[in-house]
Amino acid sequence: MRNVRAFALASVLALGAAACAPRPGEAAGAEHAAVDDSGHPGKAAYDQWCASCHESTEQSGAPTLAAIRTLNRSTVKYTLELGYMREQSKNVPKDELAQLIEWLPSADGTNDAWIEQARCGIKQRRVVLDKAPRTSVTFGVTYDANRRQSADEAGLTKADMKNLEVAWVTAFPQTPTMRSQPVIVGDTIFIAATDSGRLYALDTNSGCVKWHYVSDMTLRSSLTFAEATEKSPAAIVMGDAAGRVHAVNAINGKGMWVTDVKMNDLNRITGAPIVHDGKVFAPVSVIESNVPPDDSYECCKGQGAVAALDLATGKKLWVGRSIEEDAKPQRLGRTGTQQYGPAGAMIWSTPVLDAKRNQLYAGTGENLSWPATDTSDAIIAYDLDTGAKRWIFQATKADIWNSACGRRGANCDWPGAYHSPDHDFGGTSMLIKRKDGSEMVIAGQKSGVIWAINPDNGQLVWSNKVSRGSAMGGVHWGMAFDGTRIFAPSNDAANSPDNPNWGPGIHALDAMTGEIQWSYKPNARDCGQEFPVAKSYQPAPEWRITPISAPVLPPPPRVNAPPRRLPAIAAAPRAAAPAAAPAAVEGAPPAAIAAAPAGEGARPAAPRERCRLGFSPAPLLVDGALVTGTPQGMLRIFDGATGDVLFEYMTNKPWPNTVSGIEGQGGGLDSAPYVAGDGMLFVQSGYARFGEPPGNVLIAFRPKKER
Repeated sequence: MRNVRAFALASVLALGAAACAPRPGEAAGAEHAAVDDSGHPGKAAYDQWCASCHESTEQSGAPTLAAIRTLNRSTVKYTLELGYMREQSKNVPKDELAQLIEWLPSADGTNDAWIEQARCGIKQRRVVLDKAPRTSVTFGVTYDANRRQSADEAGLTKADMKNLEVAWVTAFPQTPTMRSQPVIVGDTIFIAATDSGRLYALDTNSGCVKWHYVSDMTLRSSLTFAEATEKSPAAIVMGDAAGRVHAVNAINGKGMWVTDVKMNDLNRITGAPIVHDGKVFAPVSVIESNVPPDDSYECCKGQGAVAALDLATGKKLWVGRSIEEDAKPQRLGRTGTQQYGPAGAMIWSTPVLDAKRNQLYAGTGENLSWPATDTSDAIIAYDLDTGAKRWIFQATKADIWNSACGRRGANCDWPGAYHSPDHDFGGTSMLIKRKDGSEMVIAGQKSGVIWAINPDNGQLVWSNKVSRGSAMGGVHWGMAFDGTRIFAPSNDAANSPDNPNWGPGIHALDAMTGEIQWSYKPNARDCGQEFPVAKSYQPAPEWRITPISAPVLPPPPRVNAPPRRLPAIAAAPRAAAPAAAPAAVEGAPPAAIAAAPAGEGARPAAPRERCRLGFSPAPLLVDGALVTGTPQGMLRIFDGATGDVLFEYMTNKPWPNTVSGIEGQGGGLDSAPYVAGDGMLFVQSGYARFGEPPGNVLIAFRPKKER
């Protein structure tokens, strides 16, 4: 929004909660008819206040207008008036804001009419939990977060992965981002369409709807399945954009309880809550980082935490804060605005359970304002009974960052030596057991460093910097472990001159030493160009491991030399316009080699203006096959042992014929878009958070049948 300095990180228009939506558990009807675009004053309001960010998504990171317009009116209204964009919209005149809210949604209301048409038959509608396999129960698939499924659990083998075909596709209305990993029990897949605030139980074999739950807030986290106890039925647990935890009866979709775990109105839940011994452990994140570009904003007060709740009642049991002291006035900024701190150390990811040690591990983000704390960019071990910190491993010291730092605004101006790289732990860590029987906490950072930590005391065992890293690079959502190898994706935007092995791709590391066994770097095939399938390779010995000491310290203060006046140079004549060039590809090799696409569905979508080749979503192992995806929508499956590509499929394309009858569109793959079960591989396609292609589909793959 132009006049309130939305700047680059209006991207956090992850579009908040639906304040005017139905009560939990109730179905919703249409709110209003789609408005006519021609001459609507809301379009003029958009052009004046919003277009500078949302029409330049590659630079701003903001969602596209097309993605926003798929949302319902109540979601847009909440976001602009109370949620993520309230600071950016506070200077918009009330009449213009109302016109903007009226114009932005292009779809009719909440559009739940399709559900009855897609409802399962009476016999098929039953959710069967007794004796049904618990195929996938949380974000990490199991609570150690190894993101690994056996052939028996998934009903698929590595050999099956070479021969997949689409079994069915369903699409969800008003949902440009598929950000919540489903869970699978027996023949039921539980899945959230987060933007529309809906949770569904679908039949794995056909995609028909068994039940649905309506939240009064936009949902946000991945899902967790909680077993029944003497006091509680089996439940699906999840977090929403207003910092609340929902528990929903897994059998019938009825709401059980909703508990607010916010410490203040800046908190949200991004990682999935996990469940153990009748307790729910919910990570608490912060959305404040996108507001500080407004120099008048009093930055910052939001802090992270883990909150423990009773599974049966939702009663809050304890809160383990990442920063023990409340934020308080610290100093005046250079524009005279009061600045607060300490702030940040938010917990974006799903915690990792260690029942043997009675603790859980949570990765934290950067500090949002001065002063820095020793709990930012860290892994914290929390006691399961009390929430007390048992140990803290800090990877990067004095990382103070918010979205004012891109232009060094007044809210990114602090005394002393500090970093501003935004190198938080955004991805879920893992608790692994190695070949020698020892256990390690493995944590991947946006800095590109993989850390192996002793779970007993938080001491560093080994480290390896596998990518250059950046605020948008390194490890984003998580990793996977097959018992021998750690699979670490890299979302770097480009290759690095410092290390030929750095850049976008994925690496297989020896769990004992941290050394890279094989690497894979994508090419412009993912961007619609006629490239052959890239091949994995073994890095040269000198590039297989780059140890890093912790904590990484701030660099010496920079002293800028005075500006030097250069002599005037006559302008050179303008060259003739070059011929049309292919799409700009971040991190792509310079030369193209023509080759026919391999495999059904392998031909990528048409070239985009720019194409990011990074690997952002957390990978998944199925019987040793490594399932990965790219922000452009390419599903790619490797042999985990060798790095050979077994299968690829471009999901970023239209899907006109869906089980739901809703028009489907594939998009980017991000977060944790895939899970296997009941003999199927399920892939969610669409992620509209950072200028990636929006989409609204769940694609079910199965081995091809003999004909």
